[in-house]
Amino acid sequence: MAAGCCGAKKQKMNNNSSPCCNGTIVHPNHFQPSLYKNGMVVCVEMCFFCFDVLYCHLNQYEPPKPPNFPNECYPLFVTWNIGKDKRLRGCIGTFNAMNLHSGLREYAVTSAFKDSRFSPITRDEFNKLHVSVSILRHFEDGNDYMDWEIGIHGIRIEFLTEKGSKRTATYLPEVAPEQGKQDLKSNFLCKIFIITLWQFCDKVLVNDSEV
Repeated sequence: MAAGCCGAKKQKMNNNSSPCCNGTIVHPNHFQPSLYKNGMVVCVEMCFFCFDVLYCHLNQYEPPKPPNFPNECYPLFVTWNIGKDKRLRGCIGTFNAMNLHSGLREYAVTSAFKDSRFSPITRDEFNKLHVSVSILRHFEDGNDYMDWEIGIHGIRIEFLTEKGSKRTATYLPEVAPEQGKQDLKSNFLCKIFIITLWQFCDKVLVNDSEV
């Protein structure tokens, strides 16, 4: 179900699959997209849409209809957490600017099923999930790997290992406050190649109880 279509029943694609939550997602109320609130591109409807996409995928329903929020192009990340302690369950995104509708549709699934650090998310886990959408804006080059501010900048680092292999590391702005600069510094004990910062990472978080 797309954002704004409340209580709509999904059409099954496979008659042998059993629905989760009786095959229905109900949003808390009818809403108009809260677009560009306080200058932010991200809105809570994006999280609702990611839940809709994952729900349809898990239950083999037809994909949700296009959402109501704007379809402009931005780099984005989708993060799934699970449980009361919000343990990371999957986080994948892209630094290539994508249309928000297709980008969130793609990475809601990719982050749920293709994060190599975790097993694919299952239907049994759906009701315990939290999702956050991060929209990346205002990129700039950093002078070195410590040239950023905790909680403000996200960082993407390209570096060479001792064996000369190229690697990348990405930290969303909320990761650094949890680990601290010194802990992150210990992860970069190899030759730095490129550091890219983004000063604004619009983010919104929704858990399944709100959907």
